[in-house]
Amino acid sequence: MKGKVIFEWLFWILLSVFLFGAGIDVAFLSPVVILFAPVPLMLLTCRLGPARGAMGACFGALLTYLLMGPVSAFMYSCEFGLLGFSFGCLFLKAKNGVEFIMAAILSSISIKILLMLVFIKSIGFNPFVITPETAQQLLSSVSGALSQGGLSVSQETLKAYAEAMVETVTIMMPSMLILFAALDSLVSFSAARAFLKKKGFEGHLLSLPPFGLWKFPKNIFWALLAALVLDMGAKAWPERELFKMLSLNLMEVLRGVFLVQGLSLLWYFMSSRGLPKAVKVILTFFCALFAPVSYVLSMLGIFDIWYDLRKRIKLRRKNK
Repeated sequence: MKGKVIFEWLFWILLSVFLFGAGIDVAFLSPVVILFAPVPLMLLTCRLGPARGAMGACFGALLTYLLMGPVSAFMYSCEFGLLGFSFGCLFLKAKNGVEFIMAAILSSISIKILLMLVFIKSIGFNPFVITPETAQQLLSSVSGALSQGGLSVSQETLKAYAEAMVETVTIMMPSMLILFAALDSLVSFSAARAFLKKKGFEGHLLSLPPFGLWKFPKNIFWALLAALVLDMGAKAWPERELFKMLSLNLMEVLRGVFLVQGLSLLWYFMSSRGLPKAVKVILTFFCALFAPVSYVLSMLGIFDIWYDLRKRIKLRRKNK
C-alpha cells in the first residue's frame, strides 16, 4: 500500500478503536457511539476496497485485544469490525438505498444475535439485557436527582421499578434488536453517504427517496392482523408467555413502522409549507420523542399507508 493509503487505512482503524473505547469508558456516550460504530470501517471498505476493509477489521480487533482483552476484542469484532465491513460491502454491491437498508438490517440483526449467543454460551451473560443491579443503580441516580428537587422515592418503589424494567427489557428484546438494527443501519448509511458525497466517490453513490415521500407497502397490515391474533391468543391463554412475547414485540415493531410513516407525512407537509430544514428536523425529533404526539402520528401513519393521504390531498387541491 502507498503511504497515503496506509495513512487513511490506519486512520479509520484507530478512529474505530477510539470510538469503541469511548463507548466503554464514557457511559452516556455509549448509545451514540453504538449507532455510529460501523461507520469508520464501512468508509474504509468503500474507499479502499473489501480486501483492505477485511484487513482493517482484523487489525482493529487485534489492537483492541492488546489494549482491552479478549472479551472487548470480540465485542469490537462484531459491532464495529464485522458490521462495518459488511455495511461497506453492501454499499458497494447494492443497487439502491432501499436495497442496502433492507440487507443492512438483516446483517445487523444476525451479528447482534451472534454476539448475544456467544456471550450466553461462554459466560452465561446476555450483553443486551439490563441486570437488576444496573437497573437499580440507574433508578437510584434518577432518584438522587429528584430528591435534590424536593421529590423523594422510597427504596421499595425503586426496587419495584427496577424489577419491572428488567422484565420489560427481557420480554421486548426481539423488537429492540430489530428497531436498533434499523436505526444503526440508517444512521450509518446517512453518515457514510454524506462523507462519500463530500469527498467524492468513484463508485455508485446510493440514495434513498426523500423522507417526505417514504411509504410502506399495504401488505404490512397482514403483520398487524397477525399481531392482533397473537394478542387474542395471549388473553385466551395467559399462562402461555410465548403468545404475549410475540404479540408485544410484533406490535412494537409495527408501531415503529407506523411512526416513521407518520413522521414522513409530517415532513411532507412541512416541506410543502416551505419550512427551513433545521425547523423540520427539530419538530420531527420532538414529535418522535413526545409520547402523545408520536401516538397520533402513528395513527396517521396507518391511515397514510392505507389511503395515501398525500395523493388524496393533491387531488383535492387540483379539483379546487
